[in-house]
Amino acid sequence: MVVLRCRRFLLLLMVAVALSGCRTADPEALSNVLGYRLRRAFPPLLLFSTPSPTATLTGHVWDEAGRPVADAVALVATVRGQVISTRTDAAGRFRLEGIPPGRYTPMAGAWGFEAVNGAPVQLAAGQPLSVDFTLPVRRPAVLRPTDPAVGEPVLERSQFPEPMAATRIPFSFTLDGARIDNAHLYLPSSPSFPSSPSSRTSPLPLVVLYPSHPLNWNAVSVALTREGNPVLALGPHVSAGLDIDLHARQARAAVELWQAGRLAPWLPPDDRWLGLAGSFSSLILFRMLPDLARPPQALISVGGISDAFLGVQALYDTELSIPPPYDMAVAALGRPDRDPAFFFNLSPVFFAEHLPPTLVIHTYNDEVIPYNQAEALAAALDAAGVPHELLLYEDTTHYLDAYRPTPATYLVYGRVLDYIRAAQ
Repeated sequence: MVVLRCRRFLLLLMVAVALSGCRTADPEALSNVLGYRLRRAFPPLLLFSTPSPTATLTGHVWDEAGRPVADAVALVATVRGQVISTRTDAAGRFRLEGIPPGRYTPMAGAWGFEAVNGAPVQLAAGQPLSVDFTLPVRRPAVLRPTDPAVGEPVLERSQFPEPMAATRIPFSFTLDGARIDNAHLYLPSSPSFPSSPSSRTSPLPLVVLYPSHPLNWNAVSVALTREGNPVLALGPHVSAGLDIDLHARQARAAVELWQAGRLAPWLPPDDRWLGLAGSFSSLILFRMLPDLARPPQALISVGGISDAFLGVQALYDTELSIPPPYDMAVAALGRPDRDPAFFFNLSPVFFAEHLPPTLVIHTYNDEVIPYNQAEALAAALDAAGVPHELLLYEDTTHYLDAYRPTPATYLVYGRVLDYIRAAQ
């Protein structure tokens, strides 16, 4: 079981853990859960459907040199995750209208900058209020993984989608004092992909981020090598608990080791690669994108998260029923009206214009991460003019199981291979 960092749970916890699994009882997390239960039990006191008159918030967004930041996002959110947002003009100005009166923490954020919460404000109807933001430039930390080690090759077999095999090579490294030992390289075992590393020419490599240990998804990794694509399989490491930024650092370190040639000759560096993630791990992939020197040329999101505010809204949706323990995990995250920057950082819908071409996949029957997350991402990509595909399918909830495949498993697998082939 994944060890929880109880201070900040990750949105829509995909590794089946309950709030009671925390090693320590975090008062803030427990308070968040209690508040959620009270809001569920009583009628809402603050919704964006509140009749007029409403409040207005204006202001500017600047960089650290005092220059205006154009196209920055400014927003406020209710405790239930409902959002009013806008973008700044060329002069860095914004105007948020139609806000129900109440107490909010406004925020601003932009690509290439850190998101910033403002001071809490009390907004009154008919009384415009102004607040300015200064955004620090996002400066990716220099990662210094040490002691990389490549293990012995192992032949792995899978029965999905048919009997096939691949060569798995484990590798590990040390980062921030922790030994990251759950990374694996899968190489095709086929006549078109010879076993001698010196004779290889690499098709489009796949960096796959799984929502749990990569060996749990061994059959999927083997299946993804079917057409000659090597797979770099990563996943959340227990040392990071559920700290999304630390998970993103560890995943980026693995990618940078590959790009620096530390996995050669098995997998030589390549500027072309495709990122694939699902469920909880989609947050890791999206979070590390701004810090990558060599970003992927395409993405695939399977049952992923695109809007953390929408995830909070799902807790209060009368037509949805997020099962335990996931509902409590989301509730423990906190309140978007008090810390909107946290939720903004987990919401790639706000920076869709900076994403590469993306295939978005989700099942209609997903109770853990409702499929409106996929619809929201597809809509944001469409508005940004980013090439994308949306596949919504009918199947059992949330996970596709390559060990007990359904017709939908084969459908999704085929579409993924088609997308990889087109991206070559």
